[in-house]
Amino acid sequence: MRLQTGVELMKAKWTLDGDETSWSGWADDFASAPASQFMMDLISAHQAVRGGWALDLGCGTGRAFLPLVEAGYRIIGLDPTMNGIRLSQKRASQSHLPAFAIAASAAQIPVPAQSIAFVFAISSLFHLGFAELTKALQEIQRVLKPGGEAILHFLDQDDWRHTLAKEIPPEQAPVPGYRAVVTCFCSQEIIQEWIAQAGLTIIKMELRNSLSEAGQQRNWLVFCRK
Repeated sequence: MRLQTGVELMKAKWTLDGDETSWSGWADDFASAPASQFMMDLISAHQAVRGGWALDLGCGTGRAFLPLVEAGYRIIGLDPTMNGIRLSQKRASQSHLPAFAIAASAAQIPVPAQSIAFVFAISSLFHLGFAELTKALQEIQRVLKPGGEAILHFLDQDDWRHTLAKEIPPEQAPVPGYRAVVTCFCSQEIIQEWIAQAGLTIIKMELRNSLSEAGQQRNWLVFCRK
């Protein structure tokens, strides 16, 4: 895997805060929470064609399962935290959804090549270190069917949330990433480079901003096709 150059490091930064118990507590807080309107809007614009499988990458407690089913998909949910998997499996069972949650890393997706029609990766990729993140993008390309699409979510380097934790060199991010709250903030240019290196084609990129009392949240949504 090609290492980042000094120039690239100016376009991306990582922060580190907390440990894996943070993720377990987060899952408990969202055990029965529904999908956000943000998630539902993104999914509704990607209706399944003749059915097919969707991959919910970083599925957490399965909040996206119902809107993905309503869009016509069967679902494989992937998350590295056992508490999230337990709660997403419970949600699928109670609601009788064709969704199957698996404990695994985004850097090694346990599904066959060219088997997935749609990858939904919201609020997950930016919690990976550099090595895992670039490998995850390669894995998304591998599992997508030809013509399959993905929605990928990144945080801009000027998003105010980078001030919430200490900045670390990318090589200091723990592997696997879920052992701590790692967060990546990066520029449009480095996102484009990473995705091109993975062999995916960008359909469009959107920078969605929202302002709070604490500062401006800057979210990149990247719509890709294999």
